[in-house]
Order: sequence, then structure tokens, then C-alpha cells
Amino acid sequence: MSERENNRRAKMLGLLIQDAREYAGRSIDECAEVVGFTPEQFVQAEQGERVVSLPELEALAIFLDVPMGHFWGTETLESEETPDFSRMISLRHRVIGVLLRQLRLKAQVTHQELADALGEDVALIQAYESGRTPVPYLHLEQLCQALGAGVDQFVELHGPLGRHEAAQKWNKQFGQLEPEMQDFLLKPTNIRYLETAKKLSEMDVEKLRQVAENILDITF
Repeated sequence: MSERENNRRAKMLGLLIQDAREYAGRSIDECAEVVGFTPEQFVQAEQGERVVSLPELEALAIFLDVPMGHFWGTETLESEETPDFSRMISLRHRVIGVLLRQLRLKAQVTHQELADALGEDVALIQAYESGRTPVPYLHLEQLCQALGAGVDQFVELHGPLGRHEAAQKWNKQFGQLEPEMQDFLLKPTNIRYLETAKKLSEMDVEKLRQVAENILDITF
């Protein structure tokens, strides 16, 4: 490989390193510390002016939570659209107010009784229910206790939070699997086996018995 081609590849790798760092929202100082570089040396690596070893790239992949394929240029970094947090929070305040009112009516509790439970004015409870005033979390706990409800009934498990919680659960469970099982799950060709396993898990005992008997008939 010519020196010109080497320089081109070094520049490309440096851009991929910078792209991964910015994708992860990490600073140059943080990444430099991970690979044992000075900040100046890490800047040189991102500019393609300093050699980076494979173990250093591996460490960066783990630290920045990106696939190694990103550094080969075979995998792209896909970012989910950042939610409009201000709008999301405003909407959630209104939803919580509606849920609070529904629970209060179901429990046949008056505004005054809830206000007494908090040691607050009736006007505050009404403001909570209208969504005009956000319900402090500690107040929400007290209101739930007065209504015989759980705080989890107010948690929104759809939309951005639902996806976040699902990803957290998946990452935890996947990390607990043996390496062989992780490799199996990551191979696209094994999807049909997973689909079959899903269908079997949804069958009742009698249907599973019939499937087992058919398999035995074929085998013997």
C-alpha cells in the first residue's frame, strides 16, 4: 500500500474515531485517558496524524458503546431522534392530572379529602388534576397512598420511555447470556429458529404434546 493510500486510510480512521466520540457525547480528554494518550495525542489520532492500535480501537469501541464495524466502515451509527423533552414533560403533566382525577373518582374520594391527606388547599389538588401545576413526586406518592394506588400506574411505558426501558432490559438480559448464546441471537440466519421458539412458547400443553408426537413419528 502506497504512502498516499496509508495517509488516506489514516485520515478516514481518524474521522471515524471522531464520529464515534461525538456520537457518544464524550470529550477528547475522556477518550484520551481511556487509551493512555494525552489530549493532544488524541486530537492527532482524530486527524489521522497518530497511529492507533487495534487494542486501542477495541477499548474505544467499548467505552463509546459503538460496534467495531464502525471503524472498518462497515457499520453506521444510528441515532434515535431526540425527543422534544419540554413538550413531552408538559404533556405528561396533563396526563398525570387526568389519571389522578380518574383514580380519585374511582375511589370516591373528594378534593377536600385529598387536600387533607397532603395538608394542602383544595385549590392545589384541582390545579394538579387540571395539569396546570406539576405534581411533585413526593406529593404523588402521598396521593397514591390516599387513593390506594401505586405510582407505577402513572408511569408512561409507551413512546420514548417505553423504548428506553425495553432497551435497558434487553441490554441487561443479553449481557447475562453465555457468549455462545449471544452469537446465536446475533446471527440473522437464526431468526427463523427464534420465530419457531416463540410460536412453541405460545402453544398450550395439548398442542405441544401433538407436536412432540409428530416429531417422534418422523424420527422413528
